[in-house]
Amino acid sequence: MKKLWFVIIGVAVIAGGVYYLGLYTYFVKTEIHEELPRQGEAPDSPASQMRTLATGSFGEIDLIHKGSGQAKLIEINGKTFLRLENFSVTSGPDLYVYLSNSTKPTHNIKDLGDYADLGRLKATSGEQNYDIPPSAEDYRTAVIWCKQFGVLFSFAVIE
Repeated sequence: MKKLWFVIIGVAVIAGGVYYLGLYTYFVKTEIHEELPRQGEAPDSPASQMRTLATGSFGEIDLIHKGSGQAKLIEINGKTFLRLENFSVTSGPDLYVYLSNSTKPTHNIKDLGDYADLGRLKATSGEQNYDIPPSAEDYRTAVIWCKQFGVLFSFAVIE
């Protein structure tokens, strides 16, 4: 009977740790399919202009942290957006999208150089859009970063 209690307590401690650290999120996949942003004008209007400024591809960081798909800088009527297309990344806790001026990010946050936090990652796959602040319009690396553990999940150098 004592062994059973040790097993029950052990399982409860492990489950609590997995939940507390957010490790369960590695198994949670989410998907979103956002339309391109529309800026004021009707989509058929000649004044509504969209232009792709640059593109890049997400890749593998290590055995666990992987991404795929494209990052695009898109300008619509003078406003710049980061668009992730055919995007997929390893699930994880506390994932954020950064736009960095570094072309060689590592697991060290300092290697990102100057960066803009575009917000929490909306989903682990699909098409999604992020507003780019004017101060970061010259940054050319999209980064998927885990704030909780300070881990690089994937990045795309946009050229």
